[in-house]
Amino acid sequence: MKKNEIYTVDIIDDTNLGYGIAKIDAMVVFIPAVLVGEKVEIAITKVQKKYAYARVLKIIKKSPARIEPSCSVAGRCGGCQLQHLSYAAQLDFKYKHLKALMKGQNVLFPLGAKEPLYYRNKAQFPVQIKNGKVVMGFYRSHSNDIVPCSSCQIQSHEINALYQFFQEHLTVELAEGLRHLFIRYFDKTKEAQIVFIGQQKNAWDSLIKECVRTFPSIKSIVFNTNKRNDNVILGEHYEVLYGKDSIYADCLSNTIELHFKSFFQVNSQQMEVLYKEAIKAAELDASMTVVDMYAGTGTIGLSVAKYVKEVLGVEIVEEAVENAKKNCRLNDITNCTYLCQDASLFAHDLMMQKKAIDVAFVDPPRKGMNEQGLQDLMTINPKRIVYVSCNPRTLYRDLQWMEKAGYKCQYIQPVDMFCQTTGVECVAKIEKMR
Repeated sequence: MKKNEIYTVDIIDDTNLGYGIAKIDAMVVFIPAVLVGEKVEIAITKVQKKYAYARVLKIIKKSPARIEPSCSVAGRCGGCQLQHLSYAAQLDFKYKHLKALMKGQNVLFPLGAKEPLYYRNKAQFPVQIKNGKVVMGFYRSHSNDIVPCSSCQIQSHEINALYQFFQEHLTVELAEGLRHLFIRYFDKTKEAQIVFIGQQKNAWDSLIKECVRTFPSIKSIVFNTNKRNDNVILGEHYEVLYGKDSIYADCLSNTIELHFKSFFQVNSQQMEVLYKEAIKAAELDASMTVVDMYAGTGTIGLSVAKYVKEVLGVEIVEEAVENAKKNCRLNDITNCTYLCQDASLFAHDLMMQKKAIDVAFVDPPRKGMNEQGLQDLMTINPKRIVYVSCNPRTLYRDLQWMEKAGYKCQYIQPVDMFCQTTGVECVAKIEKMR
């Protein structure tokens, strides 16, 4: 088998990343944007010892689950992997792969979204200057090449409108040294935030004035300095150019102040579904003391506060903790305490105080909980753990560790937070067995 050779193949299976699988003799071939049961003509793009990659030239026999993507750059942009799959079939796809991964676990069917398009409240558009022109869009999969696009089918309409404004008004001079344009917008509060991320601040005064005049939703414009030559998007230092460094969002009727560095779920509607599932899994009552680890701006803790006696939250990002404290005041919540502290020290302090913890909510980043974090959790010794995860692989790994420590996962409830992509969020209910 050689690069550029052409074959006709049947798609016999798929991967959790959305690649179709075909076999040519003993060679496994991975092909994007094809579906199980399809017959396709392909061209080989890369050959390894035991497997190869290919691109589709022609679909000879279509799957009944195939639809025409509404996005003009679907298949070229790396943002969505499943736009060619009907939404009902996307949920089936995610359920199939979660069941295969979570061997021995009770995986429930994913909770789908009412609006599987135009749902995202945050976008990060890479910016480059090529051949004397400003290029904006999204990265091609596994590449730093930008695929230009006029709009994005999974970003909110307001974010698309803001993006189009900058496409029209961002000249080469204004884009010099700019690396990313970060945009947040929340439908419920009607507030937007713009963050210019780059090596230097340019003469943006007129641009900002026109942007604010055109979009009354804008409450914050920030310049974030990032001179690093790596994949880290946000730098340490920033300057507020208009308004302040935070905007307001809403979560389960709580007002949430959100610093631009603070984490917030990208799908506001499905976030509320997710947190309702977390509350259900926790089986809360008014006598309980609960812990909110990886607390962020306090969205989970604030959501459960009215059901329990006390919430103790810990978060390592200082700006997020300040937001969490202010969010308690904004919502007249008096039974939440948030600390900017290492989780190990937090867990040790609780142990020394002999503080009885009924439920621990954990919502770690994609890498999951490292061994120290898991040991910290065992030190807290909660009766029940509600684990919110955006990475099923690290969730499965951490569940295995917890089961060795005397806990048992009762069920895993997936929530389709990232429609049109292969990503999925999960809530795991975990009980102490001994």
